[in-house]
Amino acid sequence: MPIELFNDQKINLNLPIIKSLLEKVLNEEAEQGIIDVIFVDLDEIVRLNSYRKKDGPTDVLSFNYDQPKLKGEVYVCPDYVKENAKIFNVPFGQELLRVCIHGILHVCGYDHEKSQEDEKIMFEKQEKYLSDFSKSLNDIC
Repeated sequence: MPIELFNDQKINLNLPIIKSLLEKVLNEEAEQGIIDVIFVDLDEIVRLNSYRKKDGPTDVLSFNYDQPKLKGEVYVCPDYVKENAKIFNVPFGQELLRVCIHGILHVCGYDHEKSQEDEKIMFEKQEKYLSDFSKSLNDIC
């Protein structure tokens, strides 16, 4: 299950490491198709978030197309993630990978807004994957 990464913003990211880790998530989830992960700036994430009738930026947006070739897209705003990392007092690489995993899980069909049970399952998976990749977190950026 391939991940395609695109970096359309200025923060330098180690795309090969991120790609490798996210492909491990997809292998575990046994999903078929391509997922595009696009790193965008604040202006672009605000524009994309407006399609959801939301004002302002967010850290991650996921779109599940469930098509034979393109499973979905995940848009991540590293500038916003960097601010969240400061607020949550966690390293930027950790928070960036967390939101990438979060977006991938949404494309794989998990939805934390359906029920408390679904939320628990999704966040437990997210944090387990993040824990599994803890040795690689310093190499992300």
